Amino acid sequence: MLDHIFDYFFLAAIVFQLLLGIFFYVQNKKIIARFRNSDSREFKNISGKTVSDKGFLRRSFRWCSFNILINQNSVFLFPKDFYFIPGRFINLTFGSNKENTKRPTGLREFSIHKDTVVLVSYPDFLVNGKRTIYLQNLNPEQIELFQKVLKNRMPSALH
Repeated sequence: MLDHIFDYFFLAAIVFQLLLGIFFYVQNKKIIARFRNSDSREFKNISGKTVSDKGFLRRSFRWCSFNILINQNSVFLFPKDFYFIPGRFINLTFGSNKENTKRPTGLREFSIHKDTVVLVSYPDFLVNGKRTIYLQNLNPEQIELFQKVLKNRMPSALH
């Protein structure tokens, strides 16, 4: 009997990940439907990575692709692990306006390069830590939109 427990555990882990992916997919679609405005922009399949720095020698990397919804006061990032499994959304706000947001985290710093945008936030659940999101391989139109949105809404942030 004990030789079959590992088989069941392995199967249960796969089913759990599958159900979690379905849950996040449905949740992300509901968020997009609820928080999309007339002036919102949406980008799909932006490659990138997330680096969570949780203190001395505690850093986690996550390579994923993002679907992005940009509103007038926030950015919703919907990561997909392994480029197809949906994950928990990230909502970054530009200021103190919390309208059309869900569990927001303040965007503290950003930098824009030739084809990359770097977003830095300090979520509440990371004590003494920060989360850095790298959006890579962006086309010039997407870079221009991020410049327009971020520099107009966050003039005091580091560029």
